[in-house]
Amino acid sequence: MKKTLYLLLGALLLGAPARAQTAPEEPAGPWTLEQCIDYARRNNLDVRRCEVEIAQRETELSTERNSRLPDLNASLGTNIYFGRGPSRDGTYVDNTQLSGSLGVSASVPVFQGMRINRRIKGAKLDLAAATADCERMREDLAVRIMTLYLEVLFQKELTAVAEHQLDLSTRQAERSRLLVETGRNPVSARYESEALRAADELALTEARNALTLALLDLSQALNRPSAAGFDIAAPGADDLTPDTPLPAAGPDAIYDYAEAFRPAVRAERLRLAGSENALRTARSALWPSIMLGGGYGTNVYRTYATGAVNTNFWDQLRNNGNEYVGLSVQIPLFNRRATRNGIRSAALNVRSRELALAEAQQNLRKEIEQAWYGADAARMKFRSAATALESARTAFRFEEERAEAGRSTLFDYNDARTRMLRAESELIRSKYEYLFRCKILDFYRGEPLAL
Repeated sequence: MKKTLYLLLGALLLGAPARAQTAPEEPAGPWTLEQCIDYARRNNLDVRRCEVEIAQRETELSTERNSRLPDLNASLGTNIYFGRGPSRDGTYVDNTQLSGSLGVSASVPVFQGMRINRRIKGAKLDLAAATADCERMREDLAVRIMTLYLEVLFQKELTAVAEHQLDLSTRQAERSRLLVETGRNPVSARYESEALRAADELALTEARNALTLALLDLSQALNRPSAAGFDIAAPGADDLTPDTPLPAAGPDAIYDYAEAFRPAVRAERLRLAGSENALRTARSALWPSIMLGGGYGTNVYRTYATGAVNTNFWDQLRNNGNEYVGLSVQIPLFNRRATRNGIRSAALNVRSRELALAEAQQNLRKEIEQAWYGADAARMKFRSAATALESARTAFRFEEERAEAGRSTLFDYNDARTRMLRAESELIRSKYEYLFRCKILDFYRGEPLAL
């Protein structure tokens, strides 16, 4: 029993380093946006699947390139015959015959209507399109991670606002208690302020729960093994203000850049080039094919019959050998219109790819215009929210001074505080909406996603 326990303990100790090596490396401390994006790209299953697709396309390209090389084949066979057979004197006798053959042959394509070159080009285009698809997937993943990252920052600020509101209500409850004890306020005011404080505690709990769920969503999007202990780092100095302008380049200039360099459009353009090349490949089937071949063969023969004379095995291999070199031409005449229909199908595929490219370009323009005008609207909303918050803070400050002097009712104080809370929440929401829109525009302009 002890020996078994020792073996199990040894297996666990030996297996622990292997598991530690295969576990994905995680940064120490809070995660930055760049670290989140890098981790997601290395561990996302869809990205890893598209990398496998790229490797498959590379293998197909290697296969097409090697089709220029000659093929080489060897054959070896033997046969045994039983029963009656002709003899040297023309009579039939009972005998057993053993024969064998050995051959080596090679062939190389001389001309196939440029089919090999076009297949190689098609494989290169397929590989480039698969690479562009993988780049697009990585970019879409980065945008998704940034969106979830900003959501966590948004919930963190809302939690900070809820904590501040709880602090205000706690101070108000303490102030109400003192005013009630001095007889300046009725007892009901104390209970109302306590109820207000309890409501703010509930709001803070809900804000913290929303923050926890936002962190969970981001952790799961990163494909981490567990969300325990996960947190993100707050960005540096926040230089985004309501007066921050939009990018200098307009939507047309951004579209011109994105249309030329964004992988989604580039992939469709590569697929269109691949379909045009496939059409030329299909047309090459109308041309004759020329093959050059050659080989060497020999055979042996042995008869097991009375009076038979058999030549030595090695002498037969040497004396019965023959070589050949040949050139064959295959001219297509009629194959039940399969070639013609293949050409028509390839032409229709070209038309389909042209429409797909046009659709991708239209969608890209719509996305950029929506992002641009959405960012402009978010900037104006951000500016209005900042003005509204300044007014709400001023009103609350005067109301708080009145409350400290005992000249304000709890209803007026709570109304001013609620309006300030709503203005703070709206400012935070409009700020992150404007930040997200600006980052999307930077993304279309080819700039990396960073805070």
